[in-house]
Amino acid sequence: MITRIVLTIALFTITRVGLGQQVNIDKIRKEYAEAVKDEDLCEHNLEVLTEGAKSPTEKVYLAAYQILLAKHIGNPFKKVGQFKEGKKHLEQVIKENPNHIEARFIRWSVQVHAPSFLGYNNNILEDKNFLVKNLYKLPNEEAKSIIYNYLKGANPYLKGGQVFSATELKELAQ
Repeated sequence: MITRIVLTIALFTITRVGLGQQVNIDKIRKEYAEAVKDEDLCEHNLEVLTEGAKSPTEKVYLAAYQILLAKHIGNPFKKVGQFKEGKKHLEQVIKENPNHIEARFIRWSVQVHAPSFLGYNNNILEDKNFLVKNLYKLPNEEAKSIIYNYLKGANPYLKGGQVFSATELKELAQ
């Protein structure tokens, strides 16, 4: 009996480690904006990404969800620590992949929405301009559409140089 239990546990563990949770980046990408308001969704996607993020795009969203988790933490010290951890990972991915379109989009979206006291707002215009010039190069049409709709939807809430002009929106829509 004990042998059967031990064998079952060992088999379960091997299966769990061997297969892990498969990263569905399309689903995770779609749920990015929703995870800001949904702590359970944020935690679930963070867990999936923590276990399985391998590609630069998956690592970008891992950093994004690490940053999003900070929004759901009550303790201000833990909140700032969580934000800084995600920020560090995001900057590392961008350093390794400076022309990664989704990485630049994630950094732009984080910096536009981050409280000013965090001092994480130095790349907003750089990333905005990068996105305007490069979004059309993103090979995944669904990803391109999600990003474009996010940028267009955020435009009414932006101010100053952050606002996308009609010309820039037209260029983004290519």
